[in-house]
Amino acid sequence: MSIGVPKVPFRRFEREKSRWIDLYQRLYYDKIVFLTREITGIIVNQIIALLLYLGKDNDDISLYINSPGGGALASLGIYDTIKSLVPNVRTIGMGLAASGASLILVGGTKSKRIAFPHTRVLIHQPSASRFVGTPRSIELEAEEMFKLRDVIADIYSENTGRPVNETRMIWKEILICPQQKPKIMVLSIA
Repeated sequence: MSIGVPKVPFRRFEREKSRWIDLYQRLYYDKIVFLTREITGIIVNQIIALLLYLGKDNDDISLYINSPGGGALASLGIYDTIKSLVPNVRTIGMGLAASGASLILVGGTKSKRIAFPHTRVLIHQPSASRFVGTPRSIELEAEEMFKLRDVIADIYSENTGRPVNETRMIWKEILICPQQKPKIMVLSIA
């Protein structure tokens, strides 16, 4: 049995009568966004639109991430949006930030990337489910995968301050826990 989305009282102005709105809508007023699903399709567009809307003034935005990840290009869309915003974006890992979600986590403002103590961050190279088509089209798609892999490695390098040759060596699945000393520091130490 689902409990649904809780409703909370909200009053925009002191003299205004309270009204009941859903919890997530209330958190949006405080510039708090949650990414808690697989990074595909409609959720990507919703997160991007919400970030753009909330980024119209200079107040910090908080993006809480608990996601199994998803498509590399969809994740790069959210990452690029975060980087284009004027206000700082605080990224907070909770639970799991895997695959593309770890890329979004590293995209937050450098001094404002954190993870809760039991968060797991999983980094791996992009993959394709299957190649279909002529040998030439398969070859082209494979070349694009290698380019995408290098772009993502460069992003980790740029955002972590680690040499690019070191970030390119992460292309095996590695699990980073905030309590351990990872090979690549995704989170801020401040």
